[in-house]
Amino acid sequence: MFARLYTYCVRGAVLLWIQCFSVRTHQTKVGSYLSENTALISGVMQCSGIEPLMFLVDINELATVLERYGIKVKLFADDVKLYLQILNYVHVLQLQQAVDALVAWANEWQLSISVNKCRVLNVGKVTYSTCFSIDGLVIPAVESARDLGVIVSRDLSPSLHISNIVAKGCW
Repeated sequence: MFARLYTYCVRGAVLLWIQCFSVRTHQTKVGSYLSENTALISGVMQCSGIEPLMFLVDINELATVLERYGIKVKLFADDVKLYLQILNYVHVLQLQQAVDALVAWANEWQLSISVNKCRVLNVGKVTYSTCFSIDGLVIPAVESARDLGVIVSRDLSPSLHISNIVAKGCW
């Protein structure tokens, strides 16, 4: 992270202050037993005034890495969406390579991907037989998915989302 800050021209006393501020340890207590202190070497410090900036520094590189694959990338907080118009098998490979790059980036920075939250949503009338995976685990293809609180269906109709809202209503 500090090397990235340096590339953004954060240097001198400010970089030193962030480095000192970022030294963190972790200790676990179970009952009356206390573990040894362990240095935290990855992640963004939480509950600090500079947390949002540090997260953006971390995640900005990911967008740059993924865009090298010619795909569209959308980031919101810790959600990452990769998408591409798939017209042939080459596009399928292109998207899988981007997923592999995402996994490699996450591993390099000691971040985990919640594979159980990942989905493939084919949007449109034409469906290509695709099988995407993360570390050998197949990402399930779905007919609809929740995205930032909105249910998106493969035909982009709002009816499923509206039905879901109405079903939750109290009459």
